[in-house]
Amino acid sequence: MCATLLPGNAVSVAAADGEDITITMVESLTSAERTAIIREIADKYEEEHPNITIEIISPPLENADNKITQMLMSGSGCDIVEARDLTITQYVNNQWIQPMDSYLDAWEEKDTLTEAAQQAIYNTGDAAYMMPYGFLWRGLYVHTDWLEEAGIETPSTWQEIYDAGVALTDTDANRYGFAFRGATLGYMYADTVIWSWLGTDQLASTDAGYFLKDGNGATIFTLPETKEALEFYKSLFTDCSPADSIAWGFAEMVQGFIGGTAAMLIQDPEVISSCEADLEEGTWDLVPFPTGPSGQAVFPNGFSGWSMTSFTEHPDEVADFILYLSNAENNTYFCKNYATIPIHTTAAEMDSYFEESHFSIYMDMANDGDTYRTCSAPMKYNVFAAYKSEVDTMYQKWLTDEITTDELLTWLDDYWTQAYADEGEKF
Repeated sequence: MCATLLPGNAVSVAAADGEDITITMVESLTSAERTAIIREIADKYEEEHPNITIEIISPPLENADNKITQMLMSGSGCDIVEARDLTITQYVNNQWIQPMDSYLDAWEEKDTLTEAAQQAIYNTGDAAYMMPYGFLWRGLYVHTDWLEEAGIETPSTWQEIYDAGVALTDTDANRYGFAFRGATLGYMYADTVIWSWLGTDQLASTDAGYFLKDGNGATIFTLPETKEALEFYKSLFTDCSPADSIAWGFAEMVQGFIGGTAAMLIQDPEVISSCEADLEEGTWDLVPFPTGPSGQAVFPNGFSGWSMTSFTEHPDEVADFILYLSNAENNTYFCKNYATIPIHTTAAEMDSYFEESHFSIYMDMANDGDTYRTCSAPMKYNVFAAYKSEVDTMYQKWLTDEITTDELLTWLDDYWTQAYADEGEKF
């Protein structure tokens, strides 16, 4: 090539030398609505860069990460992959993606990135392996018409969710209190209940939420409060959720709420748009995440973003497009339409949506850091990838009484005690 792209520059190398280039990006959190938003921004980029084509691959949601892993292992077929808080460490450890520090350092919009965005960028260490596009904090979706009909106040604690859920459950009418997630990533919901019982002050680190503070590798799974939290969590399934929710993933639990099967749902802000489209205004609401006995509401700081593969043949063009997706204008537009928390501090100035209507609860939660905390599993451990493939099966065995609570806790404690023994302290 006869030209050099300055990172973050709006002019591509390809535009300088006339080479036709195709950039292939692969989504993880796939939905038709979200893909359409990305396609819209990509089309705009193609208009400004006529010799660059953006190809978007959108595997089915439930196996998208497996598809991405296969493509990365093959070392071909993609230039950009969607990395998540659950997958980024695996991608870095296997050298499937490469740092973008030089591009980010020269980017004129880096100074308006939020603190949360900075933390996500450097989640795996000192190098910038990902540019996040937004954050997925959880809230409580409720059918307010169901609650009003039953004379029940909107729940603000886990116990109130359970009490309301039991009262609203009518199996003969196929109406249940809670949309339970028993399939893929269901364990993350158990984690939030446990952390809300314990509080984050007992934890070694909020990015290693299975280990105790000053515990020399001791895990949370030996505490009586953890057992109590797990048994409470199981009661949500047995007492106020459909039996078939043992197999519910994201799509099924959302449909359970929107379709009128379940009164309450814990989910991310991306569900706002589905509720606005399919439910009558005034019949539903989104309220802050529930607190536990600790007085805290603890949930994952879920994030996803775009990473450049280590084998792309066009790193300058790929980085340019990633930063184009990530500029304040495009990110604000994307986050409003996809309902995620933006990465730029200027988002609320650019669009009042982020301080209004249903989305405003996330601003309220962000302003009350004493109550609303974020936490995650120990994702920096190499064994986390294997853990993800096993833990949901163990939870399903427990929920269906194939194993006891004590047996599940022993398995969890043994797993992470061994991880600490093998890999040391990674927090």
